[in-house]
Amino acid sequence: MNTRRQKSQLEFVAMMAALMSIVALAIDALLPALDIIGFHVGTTNPSDNQLFIIMIFLGLGLGPLLFGPLSDSLGRKPVVYMGFALFVVASFICVSTDTLWVMILGRIIQGIGLSAPRTIAIAIIRDLYSGDYMARIMSFVTVVFLLVPIVAPAFGKLVLDAYNWQAIFYFQLAIGAVVCLWFYLRQPETLKVENKIPMSKNLFKDGFKEVIQYPVTIGCTVISGLIAGSFFVYLSGSQQIFQEQYGLKEAFPYIFAGLSIAIGLAVFLKCQYGVALWNGKVGNRCSERLLCSFAKLCFGLYGQRKSAH
Repeated sequence: MNTRRQKSQLEFVAMMAALMSIVALAIDALLPALDIIGFHVGTTNPSDNQLFIIMIFLGLGLGPLLFGPLSDSLGRKPVVYMGFALFVVASFICVSTDTLWVMILGRIIQGIGLSAPRTIAIAIIRDLYSGDYMARIMSFVTVVFLLVPIVAPAFGKLVLDAYNWQAIFYFQLAIGAVVCLWFYLRQPETLKVENKIPMSKNLFKDGFKEVIQYPVTIGCTVISGLIAGSFFVYLSGSQQIFQEQYGLKEAFPYIFAGLSIAIGLAVFLKCQYGVALWNGKVGNRCSERLLCSFAKLCFGLYGQRKSAH
């Protein structure tokens, strides 16, 4: 019985990570092809190619505002299917256009669609687990999710060398279809009927009112957004920096993989250490805040030092 339960939990972690990983694949696999896509859509400024990466985050930010309340009303699984359907439509928009702004629009819609499986994966984990065990499950899901950026640029370059940049989108669609089918066959609905919120015109407004009642949550969200914003800037410009400024076009996928390994290891250690702090095994809740503050201080000092040079 224990062996069966462990296998079930292992599959659950892998499935939730796969739902979230489609986002990373859609972003990072495209990095080696940015200059080629830019040439295809007629960009005159190489910096415009960064929009193909950064604008998908706009969609990822807008999507949860729609799919979060809908999942509380319709259930988790239907919203995941809606997101994947939107991702398919947006992908065909991207591969069929030769215009910069249509490509950007397609990437925004891709982000909106992919926000559904990413957001709902977290909601499903919260439906099934709570407390420190939920934190541990989430840490393992996050680590598996962060494995994708390690291989995604190399995967994108391999597809680009063998076929063309459009094939990267088609391979993403194929992988997304496999994940969606796996989710359909193996994951039951986790939102209980008694917990569903009836669909109404006030569904989104009531959800917003509930969120703003917790100022600590809003503060943490703003801080996380600022930190994530600096990472998004690096992510969108990494291809141009390594390939054009440093002339490391062939080595770029491996450099990006090394940085992804470092980030994944840091996230895993932070999650595991944070759970221990919360349980009082190492320290207390204040110690966890000190850990976060120390990390942000080091990040800020390093960024200031680099900008000075």
